[in-house]
Amino acid sequence: MNIRIDCLVAGMQRVSDFFYKSSLSKVVLDIQEGSAETYRKMIQDADFKLEVDFEREVARQLSSGGRWGLIPAETLMPVMMSRFGVSRNDFSNTESSQLEALEEACNNCPVVGVCWKSMRSGASVAEARNFCPSAKFFERLGKVV
Repeated sequence: MNIRIDCLVAGMQRVSDFFYKSSLSKVVLDIQEGSAETYRKMIQDADFKLEVDFEREVARQLSSGGRWGLIPAETLMPVMMSRFGVSRNDFSNTESSQLEALEEACNNCPVVGVCWKSMRSGASVAEARNFCPSAKFFERLGKVV
């Protein structure tokens, strides 16, 4: 039997990739459960580099309700607001209920995984408008400030 080593290595790489991708959901869940604090720090740090497929799976799980320590209003909303030139300081005491409503909406956002991935990649205001339910409000407030 004459098998070229490079063909064997390429075949093994494909098998390895297949098993990695097919078990990725379980891998992410195992990390969440086994190293919750590390996982929380990892997903809250927008500069923490993740492998592309792993990042995609984390975003998918975030969007499907698997928040595991991510509080979107604390982690994502300030980044989103900064894209629009807005900060928490721009809300006066009389507008605190508006800020609380925005935080509640952010914490219950159905596209939090999209937002998380977009904020990590430096999404522009134009991109954010496509998915953020609060984008219009941030845009209006940004123009007033």
